[in-house]
Amino acid sequence: LREECGVSAWTLLQCLGDAVLVPAGAPHQVQNLSSTISVEQRFLSPESAARLGDHGTGPPGAARWLQAQLDGMILAAVREAVGVLQGCK
Repeated sequence: LREECGVSAWTLLQCLGDAVLVPAGAPHQVQNLSSTISVEQRFLSPESAARLGDHGTGPPGAARWLQAQLDGMILAAVREAVGVLQGCK
């Protein structure tokens, strides 16, 4: 890919407790060095949810439903982060 498209690779070692953020649309590959449990979170932005409604994809009200789901995920993430921070005192 480097020669054909000018794309270079990054290698990183993820350890216990580390999180890796891969930007939307970025191709990536994962190689596990040992038995692993993977947890993945996909993020739907309010802008993307609004575009779904604009294109008429899905049933009526789908964009509002997706926005409610997004709001709930954000609230849950904030609550979890506050709990973790309170546990560090």
